Amino acid sequence: MMARRRGFGRGVLMGSLLTVFATPVAAEQSKLWGAKGELFVPTGRIMDWSYAGYRAGEVALPSLKPTLNVTDHGAKADDSTDDTAAFVAALGAAKAGDVVGIPAGIFIIKKKLTVPSGVVLQGAGQDKTILDVPVSLTDAYGNPGLASGTSTYSFGQAFIEASGSDGGATLATVTQKALRGDTKLTLSTTTGIAVGDWIQIEQTDVGGALMKRLHAGLLDGGSDNIGDKGMDFYTRVKAIGAGGIEIERALPVDVELGWSPTVKSVKPKTSEVGIEHLALRFPPTTYPGHFKEPGYNAIHFKSVQSSWVRSVKIVNCDFGVNITGSQFVTVQDVVIETTNSRSGHHALNNGHGGDNLFVGFDLKVKHVHDLTNEWYATGVVFTKGRGDDFAVDDQREARFATLWTEIDCGAGTRPFASGGSSNRGPHTAAYDTLWNVTAAKDMVFPKDDYGPRMNSVGFRTAATKVTSPYDWWFEAVAPKNIDPPNLWIAMRDRRLGTG
Repeated sequence: MMARRRGFGRGVLMGSLLTVFATPVAAEQSKLWGAKGELFVPTGRIMDWSYAGYRAGEVALPSLKPTLNVTDHGAKADDSTDDTAAFVAALGAAKAGDVVGIPAGIFIIKKKLTVPSGVVLQGAGQDKTILDVPVSLTDAYGNPGLASGTSTYSFGQAFIEASGSDGGATLATVTQKALRGDTKLTLSTTTGIAVGDWIQIEQTDVGGALMKRLHAGLLDGGSDNIGDKGMDFYTRVKAIGAGGIEIERALPVDVELGWSPTVKSVKPKTSEVGIEHLALRFPPTTYPGHFKEPGYNAIHFKSVQSSWVRSVKIVNCDFGVNITGSQFVTVQDVVIETTNSRSGHHALNNGHGGDNLFVGFDLKVKHVHDLTNEWYATGVVFTKGRGDDFAVDDQREARFATLWTEIDCGAGTRPFASGGSSNRGPHTAAYDTLWNVTAAKDMVFPKDDYGPRMNSVGFRTAATKVTSPYDWWFEAVAPKNIDPPNLWIAMRDRRLGTG
């Protein structure tokens, strides 16, 4: 399984899909980065994506052994008995630090499983441990949403869930405006703040002004987003001075006093949750259509931190992996497939939160939305994955500074097949970045109002020049030639010294 290794970089095995991409034969470097980041500036067009993933990308996913086993609570493999009660009992007995093991075999699950904070649910391998789910969430719990035209399960809930909140207290208000790229904040007080602490910086929109700023002032952010919390940024405190603090990470967007900027502590209720080395298999039904999903939903993390989904196969789903309101989550080596060409709603989804990492995915079936990022999420990375013919789906709602790097779009017929309600602004906010994105054929860019300040470096297209009144950046480099081939890895190498 993929894990961060000392010294990994371009050409070193980092996961099951790295070898899909060839080493550049005629390296060309971007004016946004250079060879090793010497051209990178925090006020420029790209942000530092090296913090994406488990524990801010600074440690490998843990390698753990079971401390409990579902068979000790009555689960039996390869029979016709419902094993849900045994799984619920095993998870209920688990404490933070426990690993609930599931041996090889097929186990029947008919109700939701909730994984507590600090607990890992671990199978013997994605082709060895199969959780057979013969029912939908509608079958198990009903579906009142269908009466109004939208399924209760179109956007959330799943058969494996973890949820929490960040209960951090307000520490201070920001008393002086700061600009994107700044690292110093003037505060009402520094009492209760220490060097090395993680903090969250929040801002709330007023009259659409913050939403427009997330779109670099070039496009309005949509009427439905007015008044929402549009910034929730996590960083460590680097230093404390007279009247304020210096933060470790550059601000991704301006801080304005009119948006009630506050600094809060970080106190996650749920973290260190892992789902790994198993498969979830739903029956080979017919997909009923968009918003009519019965709820063959696999995994949903809601408001969790520093957690992971690793080496999981999902078969015949409506919703594969859904990460909402969460920070520093890694979704790694997930395979999504079907036994009957069944489609679904979302394959891999991120909404709200930020600094989450989707790496090593293999999408063998098209969904309405394949890779989705939405709802003000900042600093999310999709990398080292492939699909038969998938869309890098931008769902509007001011999701900000997303990186898509070292990705194979397969047939390449629908790279920008995005959704979302039109009253929620353009498909993407500013600084959406495509870096080494390839396909079997040249791909076509969307209309120029798709989003402002989009960056395309090493995107397979026949275009030699791309212009937009909304300040797009385009470098006509063949994906195989861009150096570094993976901007996320290059940024990790630069920050952590792993290269």
